[in-house]
Amino acid sequence: MASKRVVAVIGATGNQGGSFVDHLLAYDTGHYVVRAVTRNPDTEAAKDLVTRGVQVVQADLDDVLSLTKAFEGSYAIFAVTDFWTLAEHLGVEEAAARETRQGRNLADAAEATGESLGHYIWSTLVDTARVSDGHFVVPHYESKAAVARYIESKPELCSRTTFLWCSYYASNLTRDYLRPVFIPSAGKYVQMQAVPEDTPMALMGDTRANLGAFAVAILEQPQMTRGGKVVFAYIEKTTLGGILESWAKAHGVKAQYIQIPSESYFRLFQGQVEEMHVGMGFWDYARNKSWVPKQGLLTYHDLGIDTSRLMSVEASFGQLPLQ
Repeated sequence: MASKRVVAVIGATGNQGGSFVDHLLAYDTGHYVVRAVTRNPDTEAAKDLVTRGVQVVQADLDDVLSLTKAFEGSYAIFAVTDFWTLAEHLGVEEAAARETRQGRNLADAAEATGESLGHYIWSTLVDTARVSDGHFVVPHYESKAAVARYIESKPELCSRTTFLWCSYYASNLTRDYLRPVFIPSAGKYVQMQAVPEDTPMALMGDTRANLGAFAVAILEQPQMTRGGKVVFAYIEKTTLGGILESWAKAHGVKAQYIQIPSESYFRLFQGQVEEMHVGMGFWDYARNKSWVPKQGLLTYHDLGIDTSRLMSVEASFGQLPLQ
């Protein structure tokens, strides 16, 4: 009897990694052992994984030796980093630099796994600086894209790699600067943004519920997905205005999208708003420019994913609190 293949998952207690674990456990017929790699194996979330039959090992994304040990014997590795949590403590610039260092550590540890490694999945984003000829350098995109370029510089590792682009989270609308606000005198919710409402967007919906379907499909179809191929994970395409319409429909309320000047937007909201705005601005710019990488994009159509079996965008918005 063939031994089971180890699938190591970074962020197994979070949205992306947790979704992969959920879908892999639901899908697997005994071919895989899921190994959750976490900084703190004593959390309740980590202990819950153990009760579900998941191996839990400790490693730190800032310590490449601990990652190398955690990845030993792995057939597949799902790697993801968390820019937004870093930014809360470090600010945007330092968070981006640290995320890139962590991503390179993950790639180096994966490479050190050697012959056992059959598949490396790196959760990244479009290279906005490259696509826009430097006009849009979005830190939380660039910090991940820099790691993708690093992986591409390692031919052996890249030959086993899939680049996974995760699209817009439904939960983004819980952020202060994206959350629709009720205006009693108008009898409706208002969402203020600094980019046009017809800016095109691709949506993941509920990331925890849906992303894992893409990761499992990637894992199960290596001949299609390895070799530096890019998978664009989304279940619906719409616009920023369409996002608000779906949110309003999910909650049974009226809503209006209002575009305001960037300067007013930044005065109104604090924190990471400018970082998110630059990202939105890129998609407004990219509507008239090819941003598809030279190797093309694989979507749910190519991977054979039935999106009707996933949580719809409207249902995903319906789970969010109405304030």
